Amino acid sequence: KFISPRDGSPMLLIFEQSILLQNQIGADIIMQLDDVVGSTTTGARVEEACKRSVRWLDRCIAAHARRMEQNLFAIIQGGLDPRLRDMCLKEMIARNTNGYAIG
Repeated sequence: KFISPRDGSPMLLIFEQSILLQNQIGADIIMQLDDVVGSTTTGARVEEACKRSVRWLDRCIAAHARRMEQNLFAIIQGGLDPRLRDMCLKEMIARNTNGYAIG
C-alpha cells in the first residue's frame, strides 16, 4: 500500500494500474512490480519472490499499452542465491522485455 500523492489517501497499487500510470507519465523506461525481499533473506521466501515476480511480469507485459514508445524492464530477483538469480534471469529473458534491472 502507498499514500496517494494527490490527496494523501491510502492506495493499493496493482500491476495494471502501475503500468497505466507509467504509460501516462510517458517515461522512456518503465519497471515491472516485483516482490522484494531483504538481501539477507534466504530459503523458500526468496524462491517465492522469484516466482511471484515472474508471474507479475506477465501481468505487467499484458497491461503495457505503449510498447513501441516505452521500454519495460524486468527486475531480476533471487537474493544472494546464485541458483535462484539464474532461474529468475532465465524466466525474465524468456519474456523478451527491453531491458533488465537487478533487484
